[in-house]
Amino acid sequence: MAKLKSLSLRKYVAIALAVAMPLGSMASEVKVGLLGNLTGRAAASFGVPFKNGFEMAMADIARAGVLSPTKTTIVLDVLDTNSEVTKAVTSFNQFVQRKLPIVVSDSQSPIGQAVAPLANDSKIAFISGAGSQLENKAGYAFRLADLKTSTSAVGKHLISKGAKRIGAIVATDNPSFPTLAAATLDGLGVSYVSTQNVTTKDSNFSAVITNLKSANIDALVLSVLPEQAGNIIQQMNAVGMQNVMLAGTLATSPQTFTIAGKAATSMVFPQAWAPGGGRSAAFEAAYKQKFNSVPTAYSGVGYQVAWLIAASALEVEKAGKPITGENLKAAIPAASTGDLIKKYGIMELALTPSGDAISPGTISRFADNGDIVGVGN
Repeated sequence: MAKLKSLSLRKYVAIALAVAMPLGSMASEVKVGLLGNLTGRAAASFGVPFKNGFEMAMADIARAGVLSPTKTTIVLDVLDTNSEVTKAVTSFNQFVQRKLPIVVSDSQSPIGQAVAPLANDSKIAFISGAGSQLENKAGYAFRLADLKTSTSAVGKHLISKGAKRIGAIVATDNPSFPTLAAATLDGLGVSYVSTQNVTTKDSNFSAVITNLKSANIDALVLSVLPEQAGNIIQQMNAVGMQNVMLAGTLATSPQTFTIAGKAATSMVFPQAWAPGGGRSAAFEAAYKQKFNSVPTAYSGVGYQVAWLIAASALEVEKAGKPITGENLKAAIPAASTGDLIKKYGIMELALTPSGDAISPGTISRFADNGDIVGVGN
């Protein structure tokens, strides 16, 4: 069993996969690059939780007996993108030079959209947490987010609660947010009475809140960053808009609750995964013990992706093929719903050959203590 160790910007995790191959076969190495948003604006919500979940999966894979000191090793190489597209592209090019067959990006659509064409050109399997559609001409780019299913369900939830005049605040400089707002609209079945456009750099929302108040909205869709959602809720309360139903479109992080406090408990939002499921009890307990915090949706996604990579590598080895970007790309769709994932995965997440995700997700909310729980809990 390999020992985990951290370096400042680069991390190698050597693990052994038990594979169905003759004992005399030569060992293979699967080099995995992680474009981690470990510093910058995306770190707290996406990058750090994803990396934490990924590392927890590595430990669980070893404990489950999937790892062994035999034939195949997976080497994880982590580079910090600083939450910047330019740095992510530079880091990806470093992975290309190192001849890595697979690269993972925890989140951010601009990063995913910039890297996906490069991955297709380089024939490197690419798994991205991007919400927006990725260029995928050669089929090497896989997107972890199913925006339509769970986000549309949030729109239906608002209507079921009696919402009639729904407004929206959309951060238009990130392509994910207009897409998410549109997906929510599909579930609503009615038009937004007022759409207010902002950027991801904005923190003062007094003007857009005034416009929404004048529109006499009874519900508001927040398609913005988690910290912006917290600021908006706080600023709405300051002008007497406490009775407006709230829905977020993002896999919301605790930052929203940290800023808005208990006022954030009135908001519902879609998640790829949320704590409380029977399949994830052991993971949740171990995560709390190790990091002294409740795992977020991106912790869960990171956990699932590590298992997916292990499962895909095993399928390639079982077929007697070399570990290449092309062979991993071909193995990922079946591996995402294969026996290993069914036994050890914590969420329903199927990746299609076209690179899309299919996931029912879950509608969630904040509990009074700030924990993220499923609606109804």
